[in-house]
Amino acid sequence: MPSAETYNPNNTIKRSERDGWLLGYIGIPWPGPWPKRNGDLFVVDPGGWQAGIAWESSGPDIEQIQRPCSNRWGVFQVKFPVTVMCEEDLIHNFHLVLPLLKKQREMVGPREQLTPNPSFHRTASGGR
Repeated sequence: MPSAETYNPNNTIKRSERDGWLLGYIGIPWPGPWPKRNGDLFVVDPGGWQAGIAWESSGPDIEQIQRPCSNRWGVFQVKFPVTVMCEEDLIHNFHLVLPLLKKQREMVGPREQLTPNPSFHRTASGGR
């Protein structure tokens, strides 16, 4: 049976919590140079279901780039409006775009309604 989590829950940024939502790193935090113009993160909704975030400093406010599957409610390209110079800026941007993420999550509906797609399953170590 595949892992219920696509991304490593140990990589969440605890200080990012808002309304039960958390932001997390995919892999390790990036070293300089700063500012960062894009990156990959994940979010966790209050029920523990995860989604991938490919953030950019330009582009659409939010756009789905991968459909939901049983272990995540999608992957989204998201525009971070504030220049990212440090982790605090990532958290600030996350809080700014959280209403957009909540709307996308609501549109997905309950996890139980999804048909598992084994090609999307992977563990935190990347294997399957």
